Amino acid sequence: MAPVAIAPATAADLDAIAALELLGNRHPWPRSVFEGELARAHAHLDVGRAADSHVVAFCNWWCVAGEVQIHAITAHPALRRAGIGTQLLAHMLDAGGAAGARTATLEVRRTNAPAIALYTRAGFRSVHVRARYYADNDEDALIMMRDLA
Repeated sequence: MAPVAIAPATAADLDAIAALELLGNRHPWPRSVFEGELARAHAHLDVGRAADSHVVAFCNWWCVAGEVQIHAITAHPALRRAGIGTQLLAHMLDAGGAAGARTATLEVRRTNAPAIALYTRAGFRSVHVRARYYADNDEDALIMMRDLA
């Protein structure tokens, strides 16, 4: 697949984001979470559009106190492993660095091997384990970090 065009999400994109969230995640966030992100000054909700302008991916991140906090990267399941996650991650890190962030952090399920591999390839390292962090199954969360300098 050709690279996606990344742009800030608008209210008109919320239905597509919510649909991707339902398709792509075992424990999807409700649409209201993403609606709230559009109203936060420090929040960034960006979409990836295919050549036909359809939303095929999104990322949700914050830039707070010199840190990029990555909350979500989701691509349509049929388009996974096509480089879209890598493109969205690079976008967040570049934009956060341009905004003055010095580090990037995220939480990931210990068993999410594809996501951990993506983050590791991008220079993240595991710095902490939050034991039994996820309420649905008491799974641990890995806290991963990388410098942006």
